[in-house]
Amino acid sequence: MMALVPGDLAPDFTLDSVLDGKVESISLSSMKGKYVVLIFYPVDFGYVTPTEFYSLEPLLETFSTINCDLLAISTEHISSQIKYQATPRAEAGLNSMKIRLASDPTGDVAEKYGVYKEEENICFSSNFIIDPEGKILTMEKCDLPVGCNMG
Repeated sequence: MMALVPGDLAPDFTLDSVLDGKVESISLSSMKGKYVVLIFYPVDFGYVTPTEFYSLEPLLETFSTINCDLLAISTEHISSQIKYQATPRAEAGLNSMKIRLASDPTGDVAEKYGVYKEEENICFSSNFIIDPEGKILTMEKCDLPVGCNMG
């Protein structure tokens, strides 16, 4: 498989996701017509990941005003993501932050996007911005344990 580059059509997927404790399926195609920021992250309750999300928190309301959905994907199971989203910030959780987390436990979606570290079954930290027609505008991939710039 060739590496994705800006201008490519973003691969579609359907994953289980959680927001506000509610689990539901989500697909990239269901977000067509909006800009989408896909964030791949390695683990729940990690050292770097919570700080990346914390830096995004003040911007979350702005995303909806500019016709943009935000989706964070990891290989963690949905049960872990439910706990991660609900856990207080003092315990490295997301403190009920309004960010949808999606579970890719087999790494299939991460592999399609070229951000899967198979030997550890985790995603490299990475961000993709996808336009309303489903094309990749930009991407950033970071090696572990370096985080991506979310600001």
